[in-house]
Amino acid sequence: MKKTLLGLGISAFTVSTMAMQPLPDEAGFSAFVGAGAAGGIVESNFLAEIVGIDLSNDKIYNYDSPNNTTIIIPNFKLELSYLFSNKKTEVTLNNAVESSLDFTSNMKLGLRHDFDNVGNIQVAGLLGNDAVGLKVWEDPYLQGAARKSTDYKTSGAMITWDKMFGSDLELIVKTLKVDLDDEQSGQSLGLSSAQRDLLDREGNLNRAELGYQFVINSGEYVVRPSVAYLDRDLDGDAMAQDGFELGVAMVYSNSSYSWANKAVYQRLDGDKDNPIFLDKNDADVYMFSSEVSIPEPMGWEKWVARVGVVYAQNDASINFNKSKVAMLSANLGRRF
Repeated sequence: MKKTLLGLGISAFTVSTMAMQPLPDEAGFSAFVGAGAAGGIVESNFLAEIVGIDLSNDKIYNYDSPNNTTIIIPNFKLELSYLFSNKKTEVTLNNAVESSLDFTSNMKLGLRHDFDNVGNIQVAGLLGNDAVGLKVWEDPYLQGAARKSTDYKTSGAMITWDKMFGSDLELIVKTLKVDLDDEQSGQSLGLSSAQRDLLDREGNLNRAELGYQFVINSGEYVVRPSVAYLDRDLDGDAMAQDGFELGVAMVYSNSSYSWANKAVYQRLDGDKDNPIFLDKNDADVYMFSSEVSIPEPMGWEKWVARVGVVYAQNDASINFNKSKVAMLSANLGRRF
């Protein structure tokens, strides 16, 4: 704390509903390129900026819940793939958003093979996405003076196993490493070295998800409930959390459009008390996304128009750690 719907920074900005799509009918290269914009509100005491656009104020004067910031940002979608002549092995490169709450994203380089009996397996590297320019505050707790921003980067790997042994079960295991160029949490407060270590936001984000896909009425409806174990194994024990996620995704498709929706609930338990607030970083997280995709709008062959909304809220037990994102996005793209 993927049909592919997300892109660079924020593409459709909605959480995608299915992790692995059917392979193309024809071998060779294919691509999808899209662009658009997203706008809405962000509430965070930790996020500083993305693609050069401010996500929060650089000055704070108390440790209350964050104020909201209205933003409009560009969004982009890029997906490149090559399907080998056996029509079972594919290499892909695409941009994928990891979390709509904190704007993290990566370039995903994947190798997929569809086995006859075992299922479909993809191994992917998640590469740092420097083009997004995501920054957080070096010391988010500094009051009464301008806080400095620092780069926030993630990288890692994931394995997706779809159609397990011919069933509709799907397993996704992912690990991400979090790096900050300059982590200075608590430096302004005169905390001891041990207390500041508790606030360290670097570390690893791990998840293991199991989902099952129900195909209804010959594919008109697809419903995918899922459950996941989450381990936010951050170096600072006061920032680390673990817990579970429950989700359900639904896609409705007809000849004119498709409508994808996803709802997620997470329960996260903090490891140790925060030395500033003397409380654990427990949280209930709620996320909902919805996107409508219209193929060949106005008769434009190979084009796709998308409109999406996302709402995500981190209802943390510590008011300062609460966050919220509510965004509307529009995107127009073309397949090649």
